[in-house]
Amino acid sequence: MRKVNGCVPFLAVCLLLAGLLSGCAHERVDPAYLALVEQQAELPPTGELGPGDRFLLRVYGEEALSGEFTVGADGTINYPHVGRFKAEGLTCTDVEVQLTLGLGEKFLKEPNVQCTIVEYNSKRIFIFGEVREPGTFPYKNNISIIEAFALAGGFNERASTNNTKLTRVVDGVEIQVRVPLQEIVEGRQRNLRLLPGDIIFVPESAY
Repeated sequence: MRKVNGCVPFLAVCLLLAGLLSGCAHERVDPAYLALVEQQAELPPTGELGPGDRFLLRVYGEEALSGEFTVGADGTINYPHVGRFKAEGLTCTDVEVQLTLGLGEKFLKEPNVQCTIVEYNSKRIFIFGEVREPGTFPYKNNISIIEAFALAGGFNERASTNNTKLTRVVDGVEIQVRVPLQEIVEGRQRNLRLLPGDIIFVPESAY
């Protein structure tokens, strides 16, 4: 277990203890999963841009300034009348503000700029095990675990869905949580928002 600033963060410890307790009652929903679901509303935004990410810019009434852009390997984009600027680490909202200011200073009066993410390629999620198309997938903002399995083509017939494992780094500590996927599909448990770097593994059923 990795430590941060000499101690294991409190949140990660709570999740690890919850996971250990769940092993005593295999049929019950993992308390660590319930804790993640409860905390997801408080998670910080994950929409910062990185190299390879694609986004669409629209400037109202200016077709020549509208189009799709890709963050370069150096973390920058080159935009008409504004020039090259650092997009890495910015959100779409940050880009809107920067371009609104840039265009307003040099080219347009009161520009209306809209930014929409097309695809995150700098952030990935990983899905392995008993799914039809295992592999790595570009992260999408606010993607749920059910949406992720749709990207992977769904489950194989041998999948033990309620024993699905989610591996995530929380406060610098790697944790593993059992996800009750079948119960989520049936509407008996709440869905979970994934984060960049999440690893999901679906084991084979013993039957």
